[in-house]
Amino acid sequence: MTISLTGNSTSTLVAGILLLSRSRSFGQRFDVAIVGDPDDIATVEGPALLWSPVLASCGVGSRRTGARVVVPGPSSAPLACSLTPDGLDSWFLLDRAGTGVHPATQAAVALFRDPRRSASNLAQQLRHGLQALGCVLEPAVLDLLFAAPAPPLLRLELALRAGRTLGDHRSTPVTDRLRPPDGPLPDPLPSPCRVEDLAAAHGDGQLAALLDRFHPRERAAMAEWSNAVWDLSPDFRPLVAALAEVVSHVAALPSQVLLPPLSPPLDGIAVGLGPALAAQGDRACASRMLLEMYRFLGGRFTDSARFPLTLDSSPPPAGRLERWSWLCQMARSAADRADALWKNATDPLQ
Repeated sequence: MTISLTGNSTSTLVAGILLLSRSRSFGQRFDVAIVGDPDDIATVEGPALLWSPVLASCGVGSRRTGARVVVPGPSSAPLACSLTPDGLDSWFLLDRAGTGVHPATQAAVALFRDPRRSASNLAQQLRHGLQALGCVLEPAVLDLLFAAPAPPLLRLELALRAGRTLGDHRSTPVTDRLRPPDGPLPDPLPSPCRVEDLAAAHGDGQLAALLDRFHPRERAAMAEWSNAVWDLSPDFRPLVAALAEVVSHVAALPSQVLLPPLSPPLDGIAVGLGPALAAQGDRACASRMLLEMYRFLGGRFTDSARFPLTLDSSPPPAGRLERWSWLCQMARSAADRADALWKNATDPLQ
């Protein structure tokens, strides 16, 4: 039996791979032909990190990582990452060059590079504070904490999980530092928290109420550090605002509450950050990986076909993150279509 497919390169390659894989597994004699030129495939370059059972099963990314997909790329290029299962949405960038993508991360890097003794002392205090949580001062981890398109507490969990896999530090739950509230729980700072928002919260007493949730020793240390960094240079204030935003959401929690565990896809992203940062090399292309798998399974290309099955033919967008989102959406749609084609081919309606 021959199935001819037409559409954009991602849709046809994913559908062809899945059909050929199933035909091999079940001993069916399937011949899949794609109408088009293999040289016309859309380029979707790494580095990238996502959780996609579809792309992983089609040979995209590193092997033996389950549904986690790690595509290598040059060390100077930021890491494209998605927190959404199958990579359908929520794409953002993480640093791999040691400078940071988010302004708060860039401010942290600048603080550590500041030659002044006062800045060095404040940088070491920040390092020790993160290590006490079991985290490491890695720009990519800070970008995950500050730039991920997720609520602040989820960003904190992701950063702590990623940081603990990159380092070897003993830690205690962040809420162990909270004391029972004297009254109603305070409202957290807005998200995202701008420098102006933090200054306003300081002026109207909201920041003081949030810091009062912590034990006196932690409260004094945080207040002293934030005031010193704030006064040291306006360039460091985005770091103070970003950290205060996350801390405020911790302060708004009940005492001794445990943060819920990460879902398997999100945990896979956090654990996979280290391997993704280390996956360096030439510009790997996800579409080329699909092409290699398709040819390995015996798929072929043809100039024309009498009755080809038309899959999604949406053209790829121009932006890098937009193109990764497009690739994942096309792959998910093609996988659903391949399921229907397989059922019709193996169990047709009578």
